[in-house]
Amino acid sequence: MLHHYTIARKKAEEPALDLDGLRTLGLAHVQRLARRIWTDYNVHDPGVTALELLCYAITDLGYRASFPVADLLAESARDPNPPTSSLFTARRILPNRALTPLDYRKLLIDLPGVKNAWLRPAPLSFFADTIEAKLLHSDPRLPGIREVPISGLYRVLLDFNDHIRPADKPAILRTVRERLMANRNLCEDFVACDEVAVQPFRLCGEIDLLPDADTAKVNAEILFRVDRYLAPPVTNYDLDEMLALPSAGGGRRSVDAIFDGPLLDCGFIDDAELGAAELREEIRLSDLIALIMDIEGVAAVRELVIAPAPSDPSEPPVPVANRWLVPVAAGRKALLDGRTRLVFHKRAMPVVPAAARVEAELARLREAARAKTETPANYDFAVPEGRSRNCADYSSFQNHFPAIYGLDDNGLPPGATPARKAQALQLKGYLLFFDQLLADYLMQLRELGRLFSIDPARNRTYFHQAVTSFRDWQKLIGADGAAFVELLDNVVEDQSSDLDRRNRFLDHLIARFAESFADFAHVMHSAFHTGDAALAAYKSNLLAEYPTLSRDRGLACNYALGRDEDLWNSTNVSGLEKRLAALLGIRNCSRRNLSEQSYDIYAEIDTTPDDEFRFRVRHRDTGKILLSGTTNYRTRDQARQAMRLAVAAAQLPAAYQTRTTSDGRFYFNIVDSSGATIARRIEYFASETGLHRAIDELLAYLQSHYSGEGMYLIENILLRPDRNDDPFLPICRAPESGEGAALDPYSWRLHIILPAFGNRFDNMDFRRFAEEVIRRETPAHILPRICWIDREQMAVLEKTYRDWIYLKCGRESAGRTARLTAFIEALFSAKNVYGPAKLFGCDSGEEKDKFIVGRAVLGSTGKEVPS
Repeated sequence: MLHHYTIARKKAEEPALDLDGLRTLGLAHVQRLARRIWTDYNVHDPGVTALELLCYAITDLGYRASFPVADLLAESARDPNPPTSSLFTARRILPNRALTPLDYRKLLIDLPGVKNAWLRPAPLSFFADTIEAKLLHSDPRLPGIREVPISGLYRVLLDFNDHIRPADKPAILRTVRERLMANRNLCEDFVACDEVAVQPFRLCGEIDLLPDADTAKVNAEILFRVDRYLAPPVTNYDLDEMLALPSAGGGRRSVDAIFDGPLLDCGFIDDAELGAAELREEIRLSDLIALIMDIEGVAAVRELVIAPAPSDPSEPPVPVANRWLVPVAAGRKALLDGRTRLVFHKRAMPVVPAAARVEAELARLREAARAKTETPANYDFAVPEGRSRNCADYSSFQNHFPAIYGLDDNGLPPGATPARKAQALQLKGYLLFFDQLLADYLMQLRELGRLFSIDPARNRTYFHQAVTSFRDWQKLIGADGAAFVELLDNVVEDQSSDLDRRNRFLDHLIARFAESFADFAHVMHSAFHTGDAALAAYKSNLLAEYPTLSRDRGLACNYALGRDEDLWNSTNVSGLEKRLAALLGIRNCSRRNLSEQSYDIYAEIDTTPDDEFRFRVRHRDTGKILLSGTTNYRTRDQARQAMRLAVAAAQLPAAYQTRTTSDGRFYFNIVDSSGATIARRIEYFASETGLHRAIDELLAYLQSHYSGEGMYLIENILLRPDRNDDPFLPICRAPESGEGAALDPYSWRLHIILPAFGNRFDNMDFRRFAEEVIRRETPAHILPRICWIDREQMAVLEKTYRDWIYLKCGRESAGRTARLTAFIEALFSAKNVYGPAKLFGCDSGEEKDKFIVGRAVLGSTGKEVPS
């Protein structure tokens, strides 16, 4: 097929594509700047010629800049870590964890064997003795007793598919339980999962059929549709079907609305249909008649009756007061029993369908409906694949000058004088300035994906290329174009400027998710002198994990898992903990020991011939020596203590002292607050960039493995007593008229325990910032109690916490009451601790830290305070 290319009659609306507009703008600029020395603006003027060619080159640049983003990103398709890896597809970024009852129903219906599911609140009440300040299982009928209903508990009712055998139901119930535990919300729990009770109904009627109707098919269709009316099913849709469905307002559905809800395996479930698929409370006979009349082959309904089936199949149906409106028992699923009787007529003559054919047709209809709901479907929008446009392919606009200038490939005529050659080369040098700007702009277009990459190793934000497409370019930039590009890299963008721009790009990406890192960056810079490189690493980590951090922000841990790796030294923690760790820069959010770090396992202490000791810190995976001691110690304990101090200091950027050798190599030491060297890295780096990369890697490694930073998130609802001998949580004394919420220590409450001795946690500015983040990120209906505790309290708490975790998952049961009591006592006796502060005299100056009551404890005085 021939393509007919035309030139548009209208001028381009984009200024960069309007050659005449650019020329006019350029001339106006020249007239404004040089009107006293330049008055000839005709086409024969060399300046006007250069301006016109420059405008022509700019239109080419504007044309390439208008390419679709997919085409611009395709430039990096050959990259082993392409920029498109940071583009989150709809399936990855839009779904959320189950939050509403409809969300949980979707999750369960998505499982094989589950036809429908319903969530019901599980009532639980304790009784508070407001005089004795304690909770009781039952009401003792004494003064000061208040009932305390517990919220956040649910039971699940399941409707199994028709083909499920009784022997298969326990396995399905286990699968349902596993999915519920893996998707449990914070401060909520599921206490039971049962099959819904059934109330059978008997349908009787006489129906006229058309002469050519297939009686067996009509019979099966009636039974199938009436069953679906009595127990409304849930339909699964693929992506195309969901896009075709109208929204509630009648228009097209947005992609955000389609992917709203939990991620399913078998397509989408419409919220409106799911909401209508509740347990039926009444049966309208008129609805059944209309339903049957819509079936192909049905001519008329002579008579139709539906009534509850008797417990004895031989007895007649239970009579109802109103045959047109038949009630269904609360909490039960209506279902046709096996003695339903339908009589069919054709031309006033009764016809009897073959029972085997009716059963076969009914089984076929049920199987087709079941298969659609249980067939996995990979639904998503693919990342658009653009085509590479070779954006960086640049040809110098000098080649388009008239031949008289001697700039093109032919050069000057053979008889040109040396002065003429020098003039031509001088003009080339002048025009190279503009050439380089245009060529670098196109290089920026080619590297667009790198600018918005979330790879922490990519910090460069300016890109260059050597312009080698004109004659005699070697005389201007040298024979080695690569060396010229490296020179431009070093001149245009040093480490500080590229990290500053890199952080601004990352801030833009973070802002597109309605997040902000500004407060964190301010606190880290002011309190710990954290540099741009470390901040860029924090931001990159947040963006890389953002789909999970966003989707799981309300997800609780799965306490039902029983493997050792799921209980301790485990990442089986709540989504809120993972999100808080990312927002606070906590490298390791796993559940582990916080009171004491294990240095001996991954740190080596060597013995010298004089029985002296020194330490080394090795990488856990590679074995590479990361830090070495600078002093020999007389005892092993002294060496170990020095190692702890060195590792703690090395987790703060201010402790790194960079040095340069006489031959131009770089290295660094770790210094204490007085400036004394306490550890060193026995490695030299050829460039300053390599030096800072090694420092960033060491910071990240030590903060991840030795910082002591972490947290325990404990949901009060999980501490409720399951047995009569289980202890209650403590409550405060309150008058009889006191608020019920004050007497309920379980509903919508949690504890967040943090080590006050953590690497950054002894800084009160950072601690206040952390508390603000925790309160802001905790779901609004949940009340967190935040507690910073010392090493001694943490040692007691983490032991009892670990014991409770093994009890909760069912791994252990010995000493249950004693373990629960010890954990509750340790949890509720934990008190905030603060670092020591000093008192200074009134004339000490404003630069001294203030002593604020409630945020510090009194230490030694900085100078004598006058009376």
